[in-house]
Amino acid sequence: MPEQTFIVGDAGGTGTQWRVVNDGNIEQFETIGFNAFTHSIADLKSSIADVFLKGIKKDTPVFFYAAGADTTQQCTEIASSLSSLFGNRVIVKNDLLGVARSLCGKEEGNVCILGTGANACYYNGEEVNKVSASLGYVLGDEGSGAYLGKKLLQGVFRKYFSDEVIHLFQNQYSLTPHEAIQKLYTTPKPNQLLASFAPFIHEHKHQPDMFRLITSSFEDFFDGFFRNSTSDLPFHFSGSVAYHFSDILREVGNERGFYIKNIVQSPISGLVLYHQKYE
Repeated sequence: MPEQTFIVGDAGGTGTQWRVVNDGNIEQFETIGFNAFTHSIADLKSSIADVFLKGIKKDTPVFFYAAGADTTQQCTEIASSLSSLFGNRVIVKNDLLGVARSLCGKEEGNVCILGTGANACYYNGEEVNKVSASLGYVLGDEGSGAYLGKKLLQGVFRKYFSDEVIHLFQNQYSLTPHEAIQKLYTTPKPNQLLASFAPFIHEHKHQPDMFRLITSSFEDFFDGFFRNSTSDLPFHFSGSVAYHFSDILREVGNERGFYIKNIVQSPISGLVLYHQKYE
């Protein structure tokens, strides 16, 4: 019988959504983001302790889905670290599995994340299998917030864009190429800095330059992760970029012959339902 009292966490590069479920009563919290490759687990634990740990009973089951938690060893190490806060009933899985469980339940499908970073997999109803390496914001993450931000800065500083777009950008940010590079090379989380430009792109998405930037970025996503795919399974997306640019994402997917079914900003609500039903 599924647990009726449990905690679910979904961690991305920018933020971590938490739900504390106690016999049908649900509380929601948000802590700092976490990626197993780029973030400190100590910082996440400190944020948890500050935000919502008080009142949580030790050994309450915790299901934590984390970006970058790609190997059994990584999941085990994260679970061991979090056990000092929650007790010994912590299960850690990759965030792709979390999205798959949230949006597909027990049905198979293609599952994708487009947020600060990007990832994709095939889900058979039980397990996920990556269709291609994500490669992170330096080598990959096509279609992500970081990727959009990088393309925006390239276009502005190399003057690929119209004078109007460049004026709009400089009016808002007043950045020189030197200043932008210096910030990127000195900030502890450059992927988040790049992704922070996505709202500007969204605000001006009807500008031809911005529309082409978004469209080409999503084309790069499908080329990078599903280049040779002829799958007739539905596609499911989670993440702030997928959600806020859903109209263009659906258009690009349809042009490739892909059926995009669900697009959500966060998988956390679906994960609560999944664990209430199955785990």
